[in-house]
Amino acid sequence: MNIRYQNALLWRGGDHPVKLQDFDVLDGLVAEAGAASNTDLIVDLKHKFVMPAFRDGHCHPLFAGREHVGPDVTQAKTLAEIGSIIRDYAQAHPSVFWIDGAAYDRSIAVEFTRHELDAIFSDRPIVLHGADHHTLWVNTLALEQAGLMDSLPELNVGSIDLADDGKPNGMLREWDAMQLVLNKIPPLTMDQELDALDWAQSYLIDSGVVEVQDAWIDPGMTEIYLESARRGRLKIRTNLAFRADPISWRQDFEYFASMRSLIDELNHPMLRANAIKFFIDGVLGSSTASVLEPYVAGPKVHTHGEPVWDPEELLTATRHADELGYQLHLHAIGDAGVRAALDAIEAVSPKVPGVIAHTELVSDEDIPRFRQLNVTANFEPLWAREDGQLLSCVPQVGRERIDKMYRMRDLADSRAIVAFGSDWPVSSPVPLEGIATAVNRSLPGGVSWTKHQALTTREALVAYTSGVCRQLAESRRTGTLEIGQPAEFVVLSANPFEISEPELFGLSVLGTNLNRVPLLEVND
Repeated sequence: MNIRYQNALLWRGGDHPVKLQDFDVLDGLVAEAGAASNTDLIVDLKHKFVMPAFRDGHCHPLFAGREHVGPDVTQAKTLAEIGSIIRDYAQAHPSVFWIDGAAYDRSIAVEFTRHELDAIFSDRPIVLHGADHHTLWVNTLALEQAGLMDSLPELNVGSIDLADDGKPNGMLREWDAMQLVLNKIPPLTMDQELDALDWAQSYLIDSGVVEVQDAWIDPGMTEIYLESARRGRLKIRTNLAFRADPISWRQDFEYFASMRSLIDELNHPMLRANAIKFFIDGVLGSSTASVLEPYVAGPKVHTHGEPVWDPEELLTATRHADELGYQLHLHAIGDAGVRAALDAIEAVSPKVPGVIAHTELVSDEDIPRFRQLNVTANFEPLWAREDGQLLSCVPQVGRERIDKMYRMRDLADSRAIVAFGSDWPVSSPVPLEGIATAVNRSLPGGVSWTKHQALTTREALVAYTSGVCRQLAESRRTGTLEIGQPAEFVVLSANPFEISEPELFGLSVLGTNLNRVPLLEVND
């Protein structure tokens, strides 16, 4: 179908100016107005602002869809609200034994234990994911179902918090500990998994997102994406990043190879698997992120956090991934973790430029290394605000280090590639919320925090569009609306370049054009 879009206040991306103009879409690609000898349809955009669609450089749509199946406690501000949500869910789902919900605000549950959840329900296991998704809060029955009230296994990474009596208190930190409970929850059926992924995709599309990096793929997850593609239900272009485990990575790579082979055979335009995810460290709130200076408060043993990998094993694994043509996608949050990630990339000198996700704390010495090593700094911009999640880390690292987090301005000024993601379901996948935060460094209507690290509106928009394309090492797509590029665009409620910075929080997506699905009307 050849379509003429008229009266678009068009920003093609990057350094392009905003112009009121018409443009054509021919066979799914952007063309100049009048390029088609015949036009099947004319759509009047009524002077609305049109820009390249958003791309998310680090998120977990399948995890988000799965969590949507259970009780949503994301907005709960008190224990009473959490209890009310769980009871309502339990009443509406009497046949569901395991109550698996997300994602509670860790700042309101610092002192809580399994006993608070026991008071809500003691005859069904309750599992609540922390908003950082590196913490589980569970009740006693969940611990009993996992056998953890009788004995505790040794863990490679993470911990099971203990009460004064030596029994687990209901808090489990990091994946090795968390999966002891999570593995007991009955898995969803394939149809349930596909429905969950459908919901996640619809939510992303409504938010203007047309491409994602799913940054955590374990065995069993690729199969869901493959089935979605086979059934014609995969709507968003998705790149999978297989998670390499420090213990089982050699065997894991066999699975990666088999899945990548199936993806290649399917040859679906919306699915590829070109990255390997490496967790370098944990998170600051659990004192598991690797830091150069010791934690102010936290574990007495791991005073500088918990590196996930032995350095030599990490080097061996990352070299192997590079030899097989995968992009290195490294989770690194603490300043020591970021340095270890940069060191690994420097030692490997990968064929495909590497990515460091989150980059919460970066030392002065390591800022220029991103540019020197051609490493993308992937930020989750919605975290760059003084909210409960940020403030909950103050006891661990102190105020001085908190105020040095998310150095977007410094990395942008160093000419490093800056790309944005959401880490959804850790935080909202709505790009406009992250863009407004990156520019204002505040909550909506709030006071700016570390405003000297803010980006301009244009820089923030680029980071969520062409910046992600650069991160994904796209060879054909630029994340712009230049001639010949895919006609993947969004229509916004206002021109972001003409409104004040605080007004960015009021922007909304009126419509999304993606993957040859034409936008025929704008939801104004």
